[in-house]
Amino acid sequence: MHYLCTVFLHSLITNQMKKYLLFISIAIVFASCSSKQPKFELEVVIKNNASLLNKKLVVTEMLDASILYTDTFKIKKDQFLLEIPYHGKALLFISILQSNVDEIMMVAEEGKVELNIDGTKTSVGGTLLNDRMQAFKNQGDSVAQLFKQIDKEYEILYNDPKSTPKMKEELRERRTQALTENTDRIVAFIKENVDNPVGEYYFRNNYVRYTYQRKMELSSFATDKLKKEFGIK
Repeated sequence: MHYLCTVFLHSLITNQMKKYLLFISIAIVFASCSSKQPKFELEVVIKNNASLLNKKLVVTEMLDASILYTDTFKIKKDQFLLEIPYHGKALLFISILQSNVDEIMMVAEEGKVELNIDGTKTSVGGTLLNDRMQAFKNQGDSVAQLFKQIDKEYEILYNDPKSTPKMKEELRERRTQALTENTDRIVAFIKENVDNPVGEYYFRNNYVRYTYQRKMELSSFATDKLKKEFGIK
């Protein structure tokens, strides 16, 4: 009888141990899967702006107006690396609370994404779409300087009693031409990126304010997703 009780208890303990070990194994598997969640690196380099130290940097990852991820980090040094969960290509918005740096838009991509802050000027890069977007932004800055120069010439010309109607008309034509070329540039960029979050962002920001002719141009290469969103047939 004593032998049977011993065998029964041993069997009971063995079964309990098996269940416990199974539970541990499942937990380990889940922990392993969690630790292997795709991530990408965000490297931040700060120059000429010591005021950003100890400020809070907010990272928000978004796709189609939905927040995929957000977190806040304290800036402790002028160069650091963050690991951000990767949910596929999405827009990444970086803001530094109570600072003199404007919100920065980037792209969440596999690899190492770079954000450089020099004073209050920012630049992004390190991956295909971020490099492409920075080049587009640089072109936009050059265009802004051109319009600023033309506006300055307008002011001088219209206050000059020696100016002629022809001179004024030539300046107006120059501005119109610059505006047309800039719109061509934006449309070409949207077309090149219409199938990714960057192109979708600029499509949404520009479609509603463009002329009918430009809308037709954008509609000709819009994705099914954008056509549905804007009621394009």
